[in-house]
Amino acid sequence: MKNISYILLTFCLLAGCANNAKQESDLKNDIISLHEKMMNNDELLMKNKMKLDTLLKLKKDTLVLKSLVAKLNAADDAMDKWMSQFQPDMTGKSHDEVISYYNGQKKQVLSVDSQINIAINESNKYFTSHK
Repeated sequence: MKNISYILLTFCLLAGCANNAKQESDLKNDIISLHEKMMNNDELLMKNKMKLDTLLKLKKDTLVLKSLVAKLNAADDAMDKWMSQFQPDMTGKSHDEVISYYNGQKKQVLSVDSQINIAINESNKYFTSHK
């Protein structure tokens, strides 16, 4: 009977560890997917910044253009900062530490993604309204 209890306990512990690893992996994959989405938007961010810089040289709506460029720059800087600080290797960390870190990183990357989208959308609106 004791052997069966030990086997069941071992099975439960292993199943719990597998579930923890899957939860950690899923959360990390969510973060990586969001990062890839941001990187796709980065190209558009840079194109819009170049267009605005060109318009600034023509001295059109300089105050508005400078504001839009500042938003694009801030979004780009936020992405660079997040990318430089992200530590995907959680070797030696407990499950709770990993989940806490990844949840915090997911919130940050969602915030940066939102900042990028807002900056891109505002610059796109400017382009469509000032052809």
